Amino acid sequence: MPVSVPEKTLEHWCSQYITYRYSSYAALWWPAKGEDIDVGGLPPRPGKAVQLELKTTTVAGSWLHDVKIDLGQLWEYCRRPSGHQPFYVFPQPDWDGLLKDVAAADGREVTELGFSRSGYSWWFAGWMLVLTTQQVATVLSQELKAHGSAKRGTKERLVRFDSKDPSKTAWGPAGRRPSAPKTVSWLNFWNVLEECGRSGWPQLIRLPERATRAQGRYQPRQVATMLRETVETRDYEPLVTLQPDADGNYQVTPDPVGDLGRSGEEEDVGEPGDNRQVVFLDARALLRAR
Repeated sequence: MPVSVPEKTLEHWCSQYITYRYSSYAALWWPAKGEDIDVGGLPPRPGKAVQLELKTTTVAGSWLHDVKIDLGQLWEYCRRPSGHQPFYVFPQPDWDGLLKDVAAADGREVTELGFSRSGYSWWFAGWMLVLTTQQVATVLSQELKAHGSAKRGTKERLVRFDSKDPSKTAWGPAGRRPSAPKTVSWLNFWNVLEECGRSGWPQLIRLPERATRAQGRYQPRQVATMLRETVETRDYEPLVTLQPDADGNYQVTPDPVGDLGRSGEEEDVGEPGDNRQVVFLDARALLRAR
């Protein structure tokens, strides 16, 4: 089935948005399949790193759009430490069929929809949603357990959107109705991330070693304060990495060595790679956002 909007287009629009919002205080790159964040390759500054896995929707009928998830990819992501798991980002269409056709029928250039000047109802940032890896895995728990490997190529429906009647949104594969997860809008996601994120959100925090000597466990609000207080850190100061624990607090963790995401049974089946971005927000971006 045709996609409602190409994934590469969404990837570029998201990159443009982040760059425009944070200017030079955001660093972006695209790891290959199976790779994890190379902490040694992060900018030598305090800040936080998150990963985004971009998905699109396929046209499933009149006014219907499906988000499909590769179970092998999801299985792989779930095996990573909590701070290294990506957020899944995907559209919730409010149109019928292909976005480019609907835009053309309204006299709009589809390329303009990556910018706020296109108007909020058309602007891509107004109809993108965000879930954590664990939220996606909960919706697809039965299918993920049955799949049980990183082998790519088997996809299941995460959600079906009815863009004519949003109340008919159906989460999970056909024939099964798991509880609906609590999504976050694209714009609100960045607002919350600038503060301290939500409990369970996967992110890696980079702080000067000197700032973490007082105690080994930190609440999210403490981490947000520590980031803002270390804006003037010199580039040569040694840094440490914090990631969230099961209780939503943060602890210093050893920097990973090697590719945490790759396993011996992974096969190159299905999509040639992941549509994943790594975003590093310098602590100066968080201070400017206040």
